[in-house]
Parts: sequence; structure tokens; C-alpha cells
Amino acid sequence: MSRPEDSFNKNMASLFDEVSELDATPLTDIISSAKERYHDFEFYTEGGLKKIFRCQDRKTGREVAMASLKDELNDARKESFFREARLSASLQHPNIVPVYDIGLKGNSPWFTMKFISGQSLDELIKTHPQLNQKLDIFLKICDAMAYAHSRGVIHLDLKPDNIRINEYGDVVVVDWGLGQILASECDDDLLECYSFNSHDLDTMTIDGNIKGTPGYMAPEQTSLVKDKKGTHTDIFSLACILYTLLTHQKPFTGKDLEHLIRKTAECQFVKPSERRQDIEIPLPLEAVCLKAMSAKPEDRYQSVSKLQREILNFRDGFATSAENASLFKLLQLWIKRHKPLAIASAFAFIFSIAAVFAVMNNLKLAEENALQLAEKLRIEKDYAIKINKDAAPRFLERAEYAYQTFNFADAANFSSSAVELDPSLKKGWLLKGKIHFNAQEFNAALKAFSKTSVNSQLIEICKKYIAIKPDDSLQLPNDDFLDLFWECIKAKLKPQVAGLMHNKAFSDIDLDERIAFCKGVLTIHNKLESLHFEYHRDTRHLDISNNPEIGTALTIQNFPCRSIDASHTSINNFICFRSQPLEELNVSHTKIIELHTLQVEDIRKLNISHTSVSNLTKLHGSKVTDLNISHTNVQDLSFIKEMPRLKRLTLHKDQFKQQELSQIKKDLEIVYAL
Repeated sequence: MSRPEDSFNKNMASLFDEVSELDATPLTDIISSAKERYHDFEFYTEGGLKKIFRCQDRKTGREVAMASLKDELNDARKESFFREARLSASLQHPNIVPVYDIGLKGNSPWFTMKFISGQSLDELIKTHPQLNQKLDIFLKICDAMAYAHSRGVIHLDLKPDNIRINEYGDVVVVDWGLGQILASECDDDLLECYSFNSHDLDTMTIDGNIKGTPGYMAPEQTSLVKDKKGTHTDIFSLACILYTLLTHQKPFTGKDLEHLIRKTAECQFVKPSERRQDIEIPLPLEAVCLKAMSAKPEDRYQSVSKLQREILNFRDGFATSAENASLFKLLQLWIKRHKPLAIASAFAFIFSIAAVFAVMNNLKLAEENALQLAEKLRIEKDYAIKINKDAAPRFLERAEYAYQTFNFADAANFSSSAVELDPSLKKGWLLKGKIHFNAQEFNAALKAFSKTSVNSQLIEICKKYIAIKPDDSLQLPNDDFLDLFWECIKAKLKPQVAGLMHNKAFSDIDLDERIAFCKGVLTIHNKLESLHFEYHRDTRHLDISNNPEIGTALTIQNFPCRSIDASHTSINNFICFRSQPLEELNVSHTKIIELHTLQVEDIRKLNISHTSVSNLTKLHGSKVTDLNISHTNVQDLSFIKEMPRLKRLTLHKDQFKQQELSQIKKDLEIVYAL
């Protein structure tokens, strides 16, 4: 078996050989002549959305890891990918993998980072390492997370597979793809990084998907628990990792995903000592693990540093606060830490008494120090309150902007931060109440409204629907929701009308409920006497054609259809078709005049005949193969050169001169409409 120093000597010899070769060629020439910075790609691994390659950086001469998206995804995924890279790059810590470079090759995003050889913590656990080694690794993970939390960043996907350990014992936390920024704790640079741009506003949606890894998630990460995520969420996941280090098993298991999520939400798991009776698990560590895995966030450790201090106390022979050690236990630990002194004390009882008095005196001094520290913290807290109060309007401004663009997740985050920083901020409470109202959380909405002056109609509506649905975690039945929707229309509460509709459209509801919701809202919102609405489940085709009174159809956003016929309606833009996997769309005989709001990524067949559209720039480079522009205001065929995938074009007779038609590509089929 080779020794590490042998490998080191070989690597150093190779390095000196490379330096000798570089001496022959000036570095300026090497760097300036490098057309492609990264080369010699070798596939390393892949995850849910990313592929990781090993490659060489010509400019620095080092080996790096390059991450890229597995498939060609939409712009929202790319933004999320870049945000992960920017977030990781902002964290500079020895136990967090550093990001070197970010870029775009064609339409494919990538970023490079330090290549970490070795193995994951999950792989290391299978080798049954010693307890001290496992605790050393865990403390380094805590170092990384304590630093990240100090920057206002939470990971939300901590698990053994996201911890890498190289052959020299270096420990790094990787994969910050689900990471979030705590608006009330981050600095200005991170807050700007987290701000959204115009593209985000077009593509961000609210869904009910679970964010995290089952088995290591906190209850608040499931869709069954309403608690806000924060640093306490990472602390729960750290405790799950500690549980696995102690037992070599996950804390949560289930017969299927639904069962596993339910057990996580209810915090149902077997104590480590009962799970593995064949392994001697120290009771103090079990107590620490159980406290950090408490169902209620307020019962867990309030910071990673406090959890880390408990582990250090155990390792150094001190009692942990979680085990509530008795005086006898404390004495045992003291003797264990001071064996020579304990032996001497056995021969000289008087010295033992003196030692006890000394300990008591130290406790008294510690108490006095604690009182002084408490007073100091009170003064610092008063100062922080003043500073926070000045910062609250900035968070409110961001919350209002997010709310106006239907980005309710960020609106809730920033409005909560605003009122936490300044509880007297009435505009913040008003906005927070409206957000809860849109989410049908009427108890929380009423509580927020009580702290400000608000439209009395909103108060009465909240009270009415609390009587119908007392539990904020539940949603109204569809009939009651439609009654609520109609009441808001009658009361001219336009923001609530739009908010209720958007929240429902982007919530996790089954297909039958979604169809009933769409039919009801379309009928009420457009004041229809009758509605033509057909959905073919086998072909996933939605037909709302021949409804000339329909002017707004935002309720069909996020509808799971592949094709839509919205012809012969009064729709005047494409916003209602967003967040749909559309391949075919028919908006002929509508009031549409331009394509600016069209999301064209996956559309193959588009019919805009008998509309006032004149500019087809939006379709340049699209995947459209079949296009109908008959009886429109399109006056030239120059767009054809910008649509290389176009195979079939429908025109009306005499729409273009024969000379113009003769110049188009021969493989394009021209069809004439009646």
C-alpha cells in the first residue's frame, strides 16, 4: 500500500517537470494564445440538475471542477443556476467550496470551482470511522454553517452526500442550489445579489413542491408545516447528520415518499440509542441530537455556535446543557478531566473541600459575569433596534415591489423582515395581511390587519371565512373560494381579486379542482351567461374558443396543457398562457396586436390569423415549425431568414407579391387560407 508522502513526492516531481516546460515558453504567450480557457474535460459526477466535469484551466494551470446544467432548461432554471454560483462565490470560508469563474457558453450556463477529490461523508460513514474523527468532521461542518449564517445565508439541503472530505482531512460543504438569503440578516452585497430582474418577474412562480432531501429535512421544509424556514432549519439538518454519524442510518425512513414526508412533518423518529442497540452511543451526544431535532424551531439550539459548543463540551469532558446533568454526573466528569487532582483529593479530604469552595466561588463569579454580559447585551439590543428601525422601509419597498409583480414568496419574506425590524411599521403589517389574505390564511391576515388601519370590508370578509375555515393550513373548498372571489369583485378589491386568482392558479391542486376553479373564475370574472370550456386529458388540449366575452383569462395560467384553442375570444395579450408547457397555440380572431408577452420557448405551431399583429421579431430563433399569419398586418417576409426551423407557412391570397414569394427557401411549404 502506497504512503501519502510517496504520492506527494511524485506530484512534486511532476510539478517541477511542468515548471521546466513552462520556462521554455513565456507565460504571456500561453495566456494570450488560449482561445478556450478550459480543456481536457472528464465527466466526474452528476446530480438532479447539474453535471460536474474535471477540467484544466489554461490561464492558472490548475485542475478545476466545472458545473453545468444537464439539459437545456428554461430561463428560470438558468437564473437559479447562476444564483447558486453567485451565492457560493460570496461565501469565503475554508470549509465551503470556492467558486472561481461563472459564464455562459452559447445558451448554456456554467461555473467553475475548486475540485475536491476524496469521498463524501456518506461514503466515509460506511467505513465505520472512530467517534473522534466523526466529531472533528461535524465540527468543521458547523464552522462552515456558522459562517454562512453570519452572512445571512442558509443551505436548506445539508446531508452527508453534500459534505466532501479529501485524503488530507479537509472538509467542505458543497451544493448550495437550494440556498436562500435571510433578508433581515444579510449584508447589502448579498441583498443586491438576491434581487430579482425583469426576467425573474416573468418566470418566477409559486408552487407546493418540497425543497430539500427527504430524510434530512426539517419539518418546516415539508408542505405540511407552515413554519418559516431559517437558520433553525439548517440546525435541524445538522442534527440529522449527527444522528447518522452516531447510528450510521438516516433518522427518518418510510415505506414511500408520502409516508416519509408525513413522519418528517410530525418529527417521528427513533432515538439513536434505541435505533442501534448494538452500538454504544454516548447519552450526552444523544441528548444534543434530540434537542437540535426538536419539532418546534424555538426548542432547538438558537445558533450553530451553541450546537458546536455542546459537541466541544462533550469532547473536552464537560457536561452538555441538553443532558441536564446531575451534580453527581458533573463531579464524575470533573474527576475524569482531572485524574491527578482527584487522586490527590482522595488522600487529602481537606483539599477536596477547598476545591469545592473554589468551584462555588467560580460559579458565583460566573454568575456576576453573566449579569454583566446580560446588561451589555441589553444595551447592544437597544442600539440594534434603532438601527433596524431605520432599515425597515428598505425591506418594505422590496416587499411592495414583489407583491405588485405577484412574487408572493419574496413579498412574504421581505414584509416579515420589515415588521420584525420595526414592529410599528403599519404599511408593513398591511401588506403582510394582504399576503396572508391571498393565501387564504385568514387568522394570520386578521392579526396583521389589527396592527394597522385597513378597509373594514377586508376585516369583515376575514371574520366570515374564519368561521367557515378556522385552520389557516387548509384551503377553502372550490365553491366557497368562488364566493370569496365574487365578494372581492363586488367590493372592488382589485388587488385581492388578482392575488387570490394568482395564488390559486400557482398552488398545488389536482386537475379536477383546477378545472372547476378555472371554469368558475372565467364565468364570474367575465360575467358570462354560458362558457365553452373543454379539456381533453388524453391529448392535453384545452379549448376555450368561441367565447367572445372573455377578455381576461389569467386563471388558466399554470394549466397543464400542451395545446390551447383560444380563437374567437377578446383576449388581448399572452400573459394568460404563461407557465404552461405549450407546443400549439391558436389565438386567431382575437384582439391581440403584438407578440411581446408571448413565451415562445416550446411552441411549435402558432396561429395568429385575423389579428392586428405586424411585427414577428419575437419569433426569431424560435422552435416554431408551423405558422399562420393570414389576414394579419405582417407586410414582409424577412422574418423567414430568422426562423430556420419553419416548415409550413399559411398566408391569405395576394398577401405578398409573387416576386417576394419566389425568394423564400424551397423547403418551406406555403399554404393559402380561405
